[in-house]
Amino acid sequence: MKNNPLLPLLLSAGASRHHTQPQPQNGDVLRVNRGLYSHYGVYVAESNHVIHYTGANGPNDFNGIVRETTLDEFLNGSPTFSVCTFPEHPQTLTPSPQGKAHSLFQLWQLIKSLKLKDYHLYSGDEAVARARSRLGQGGYNLALNNCEHFAVWCRTGIRDSSQVNHILDIITYFLS
Repeated sequence: MKNNPLLPLLLSAGASRHHTQPQPQNGDVLRVNRGLYSHYGVYVAESNHVIHYTGANGPNDFNGIVRETTLDEFLNGSPTFSVCTFPEHPQTLTPSPQGKAHSLFQLWQLIKSLKLKDYHLYSGDEAVARARSRLGQGGYNLALNNCEHFAVWCRTGIRDSSQVNHILDIITYFLS
């Protein structure tokens, strides 16, 4: 997936490698395609588990809490997943399209850039420790605190969702 210059993402969800035979490393952020959306979690190598926002009663319960589950439960029937990769240092955002200066779109791009000041690439062990520190945490919110926000925070220190950013990129571009 290439980044469209009209829709720059803070962290590119396209920066991943696909596996048919899962070989993730401790602390990797896993992404599984669930059709209209992707689901994210942090892999725990010692137990072949994943820590992620999921329902207390399984993947079809949408009252999300942070739980540690088996990889199979995380996959929920999907045969493949992606391992998200993150740069050592955050990437700069694509310049705004011509004609969109000083607009709502430009403001949204600035807000995304400001998030990068808290970016730190944690090791796999640190990411797992950060994920475990949130076990049992509720507060799931589709737009502000979803599974991707959680997993990206564990690995990078910033709460971010490329899925939410993508929608906001489109909205702010066309409202500007």
